[in-house]
Amino acid sequence: LPAVELVAGTLAEPPAKAPTIAFKAPTQNQVIALDKVGDFEVKLELKGWDVPAGGNHVHVILDGRPYKRIDDAKAPIKLKDLDPSYSLTEGQHVIVAFPSRHTHESVKPIGKAVPLATTTFWVGKKGDAKWKPTDPTFIFSRPKGANDGPPPAEGILIDWYLANVELGDAYSLDLTVTGPGLENGKKVNIKSWTPWRIKNVRDGAYKIAMTLLDKAGKPVPGPLNDVSREFSVNTKAAPPADHAHPAPADPKAADPKTDPKAPSKK
Repeated sequence: LPAVELVAGTLAEPPAKAPTIAFKAPTQNQVIALDKVGDFEVKLELKGWDVPAGGNHVHVILDGRPYKRIDDAKAPIKLKDLDPSYSLTEGQHVIVAFPSRHTHESVKPIGKAVPLATTTFWVGKKGDAKWKPTDPTFIFSRPKGANDGPPPAEGILIDWYLANVELGDAYSLDLTVTGPGLENGKKVNIKSWTPWRIKNVRDGAYKIAMTLLDKAGKPVPGPLNDVSREFSVNTKAAPPADHAHPAPADPKAADPKTDPKAPSKK
């Protein structure tokens, strides 16, 4: 079997103009009653990113939990549906969103335009803030869950988002992957914001850990900056409906209203 490798990937071609995304609800530092938080509706404002054209979508992440894929940015979604297994307790919570491609690679900043929405809200009552919108923040995105079906030729995507952080001399990311073919773990330090890939993956359970470090190599404080996540690989299984959609040859032909062959919203 070929060796399992961690390799730096190639950034997808950026759109001609950066999309914009914002939260209309919850608003910054909004307080939501504990008995009403589950049914509270998250509302996005997305411009310049057609969804679900060619499989385009949005990743919404609550408190660093696995993202929820959103294909209709105009439809409200309840907080409890972002991660049904997660209990929204009293205190501060952080929610972020960013546009994603059919491959699940996030749309990175273009110049000073950063297509990232962040907000913090409180359940019950306000208290001591553990996170501020100006804090250096690392947001893990991929991989997640079951990675069924043949993996991409370039390898399984490792992707994330950054806020108030520039990788290089001041900040870096430690990445460790453990699993079949990497039983002893493979660790790399990342100093540029490009996707990474896990090549030649084998069937089984993997664990990925990523930590944002300062220039001294110490973990940067913050509720999202240190992540450990498990995911599985089954190359022989059928890929799930939302695994990825093929990009259309003609972006203008991606509107489901006018193009019967456009990707579904699954």
